[in-house]
Amino acid sequence: MTARQIVFIALLLIASGLFARTARRMVGALRRGRPTLAGFRDWGGRVGDVLLFFFFQRSVAREGLSWHHLPIFWGFLIITVGTVEIVLSGAIPSFSFAWLFGTRVDHGFKTVLDLANLWVLAMVTWGFLRRIIIKPRLIPLSLDAALVLGLIGLLCVSHFVHYAFGGHEVQHLPISAYVARLAGAGSTAVGHTVAEVAWWTHVLIILFFLNYIPHSKHIHLLGSLPNILLRNRGQRGVLPKLDLEDENQWGVSRFDQFDWKSLLDTYACTDCARCSNNCPAMATDKPLSPMHLIHDVRHEMLARGALLARLSPSVKPGVEAKPDEPKPSAQDEAVLKELEALPSMVGGRIKDETLWSCTTCGACEAVCPVFIEHPMKILQMRTHITLAEEHRVPGELKRMFRGIENNQNPWGIGSDKRMDWAEGLDVPVMADKGEAEYLVWIGCAGSFDDSAKKISRAWVQLLSEAGVDFAVLGLEEGCTGDAARRAGNEFLFQMMAEANVETLKGYKVKKILTTCPHCFHSFKNEYPAFGGTYEVTHHSQFLAKLVAEGKLKPSPKVQEAVAYHDACYLGRWNNEYENPRAVVAAATGKPAMELPRHHEKSFCCGAGGAHMWMEEHGPRMNVNRTEEAVKTGAKTIATACPFCNVMLSDGIKALNRDDDVRVVDLAQLLAEALPKSSAPPAGDAPATE
Repeated sequence: MTARQIVFIALLLIASGLFARTARRMVGALRRGRPTLAGFRDWGGRVGDVLLFFFFQRSVAREGLSWHHLPIFWGFLIITVGTVEIVLSGAIPSFSFAWLFGTRVDHGFKTVLDLANLWVLAMVTWGFLRRIIIKPRLIPLSLDAALVLGLIGLLCVSHFVHYAFGGHEVQHLPISAYVARLAGAGSTAVGHTVAEVAWWTHVLIILFFLNYIPHSKHIHLLGSLPNILLRNRGQRGVLPKLDLEDENQWGVSRFDQFDWKSLLDTYACTDCARCSNNCPAMATDKPLSPMHLIHDVRHEMLARGALLARLSPSVKPGVEAKPDEPKPSAQDEAVLKELEALPSMVGGRIKDETLWSCTTCGACEAVCPVFIEHPMKILQMRTHITLAEEHRVPGELKRMFRGIENNQNPWGIGSDKRMDWAEGLDVPVMADKGEAEYLVWIGCAGSFDDSAKKISRAWVQLLSEAGVDFAVLGLEEGCTGDAARRAGNEFLFQMMAEANVETLKGYKVKKILTTCPHCFHSFKNEYPAFGGTYEVTHHSQFLAKLVAEGKLKPSPKVQEAVAYHDACYLGRWNNEYENPRAVVAAATGKPAMELPRHHEKSFCCGAGGAHMWMEEHGPRMNVNRTEEAVKTGAKTIATACPFCNVMLSDGIKALNRDDDVRVVDLAQLLAEALPKSSAPPAGDAPATE
């Protein structure tokens, strides 16, 4: 065995050992997370996800200037395969793929490998230019990025030099052959020395990468594939039901209170900044960057996890030893002091203001190429603050909680006024009717907000016009608890959910109609955990169905195009985009005008995540969105959510455009389009005192 082989094998063993130790520490940190409640089924679909989203980079490739990432990724995979041969030749000098696959296959692969190195080198050069000249938002040319791009480029160059100067047959290596001709390379002592330097450069870069990647932003090379494989393939945005008898389930304050799949998310982050670039809080100068929040969780996990790994198994941080248990050793005491010196995760590393800035719109999660669930983590940390650190909850939310608890609505308006919106209308009530095919859930906004009351009136009159068998709960209706849950008050949400389920059970309700996407999401996706399983339909879906069946026959009157704003909880969280547009088209006779940010890229109105009842500081999200809508030239902006309606209407007033631009709900728009002989009366709802 030559000295070269001995040195190489020693370096390979050292690098592999260091990587194994790091990997063990990373896996150990994950294992401190709680068991996941997810059921990992449909493995065929999961393998398909890996092929589509990992190997073919579907989510990355569709994002504009990120097209260069795809050839870098594919090229790097090919280079990695080629590197296997180079590394093995360090231990077995005569090793070649020709041994295994034959000369023809080997030559064909070498041609592809040579071209792949050129392509990756070109893309790395573009990556540098992009960061230096174009400067994409939130993706600066950091030292980490420069180092990785530079080393990948050097890896490609060392490949060409190794084959060009090493006396190899290069007729099947077009680029290396060109380099050989250009440099006049031959089988000389100098040429062999240059080739040897290139070989060692190539190998050392690989061994360095092996141990640098877990500590850099490129940790996603290890975490993204398993994260895609194990992603949530079911309904998104559903908080798990907590056992409130167990205080350990009162949200998340430490990294180990997340389940291990949530912690795996942090290894998968690609630092692409798509989440932060699409976040409405970030866009309006709030202290929230979803990308940095994920980084903070990872840093917390690795820093605290490394210390926890040094503790004796019998020592539990924050738990005093029992009299009959041995006292912590001096080493354990030292580690415990180091743990105490670390900032806490919630309220320390991750500020309260960061968590309260989130509107839970889901824009971050929708654009993440590796399926990280940012909002879930934020809501779990909010839950800890609300349930365990109540004094840290903003005052506006405390008032909202009292309103729901005392009067079953976030505004705190007397619950005896819940049916005032229906004054002058003959609206069937379940207590009087006994049974109906559909329960129409009016919701708190539709019952108490003055502008949303008009939506409720138009909605029930359309149902009557279409001959639908329906009834409302009237004074028996309560808040679904969505806003309380999104603000972290799981106690209050469960109290509301259980009460509502019991009421609905008494009337044998099976089908629910609602105008509110938040009520829609709660009933459809979260109430089943409390025994409430219903067929839930949003009014945009039901109105489109009534029009398609000919039960409502609009005669379009609106001449100008109507711009449609996608509600987050209807669109991103529940994938309903087409039925609202069908209603706009039916009511106006022309397709809905699209805002620049639409469908899954729609910009939040700013009301979600209980922000409807919170004071917003800095630039306002609703104004940002309204400006975008007004710039389209549309004189009518249609919504399918009472909260969006309120926020955009306020935005119109803030822009002093309420004289020439209006905001209406789909139900109002469709009611206007009905023939006069059958149109519902246009009486306004009484104002709430």
